[in-house]
Amino acid sequence: MSEPTAPERGSNFFTAFRFLPRAKREALGAVYAYCRLIDDLVDSGALTRAQAAEQLEFWRGEIARLYAGRPTHPLARRLRPHVEAYRLPREAFLEMIRGCAMDLEGAAYATPEALEDYMRGVAASVGWLAVEIFGYRHTPPADMRAFATLFGYAFQLTNIIRDVGADLELGRVYIPASDLEAAGVSRRDLAARRYDPAFQALMARLYERAKDYYRRARVLVDPRDRAGLLPAEIMAHVYEGLLDDMRQDGFRVLFGRHTLSRWRKLMLVGRACIYCWGPGKKCKNAMPGTGGTC
Repeated sequence: MSEPTAPERGSNFFTAFRFLPRAKREALGAVYAYCRLIDDLVDSGALTRAQAAEQLEFWRGEIARLYAGRPTHPLARRLRPHVEAYRLPREAFLEMIRGCAMDLEGAAYATPEALEDYMRGVAASVGWLAVEIFGYRHTPPADMRAFATLFGYAFQLTNIIRDVGADLELGRVYIPASDLEAAGVSRRDLAARRYDPAFQALMARLYERAKDYYRRARVLVDPRDRAGLLPAEIMAHVYEGLLDDMRQDGFRVLFGRHTLSRWRKLMLVGRACIYCWGPGKKCKNAMPGTGGTC
């Protein structure tokens, strides 16, 4: 399996990459390559379940070797200087493996809390690494970790809403059973692609949860750190814009994946820049689009 080297041009990750200086871009590129490799072991279809599990176990050992200063895989050797330079947490690399391993067991989550356990592995872990590369000076480390965790949940839940139909093709339903029950939607209804008011209510329920993740994350960051976190906010503005557009379209996600036009994405990037660089950063609870003021 070939090693990913950088985000695909036009992807949300690529858009955020462009706003980083070269050293940080290289560090995040190595982290991205690692995350893509681990995810592809499970989702590419190139390996059997047993082979994927074996490769994930190899990478658990390789992360141990990386932190002992003896990496053997080319990608782990590529990561080594960045692990040292940015003090990247070992736990984050292992959480990515744990989260992807959960997909080998099949996607079934009883409650939102159970889904968060999965999202912590496949999404929040990436944020823990990214914020250390972006850098921060004024936000307490515990708050920054919580910020990265909540943004990870928000991005992943946005993806789950967007990919309901695509995930059904893989036999996966990431929507918690308690949410299905509350909305009166069964897994059979999803498999039948039943688009009705109950399905729309289900998606609206997930939409509000995702919006809450975005809101709770932003209030944790000291406004003085926003400029350095611009790449994270670009990702957040783009994903939240996608989320809002899906709602505006009535959550028609059962038969295709919603995408943003180039101009819509550029507008959202501009809003992220205003939010992070704009005047009036005294209000910690400011929301996007307000220029950073209350």
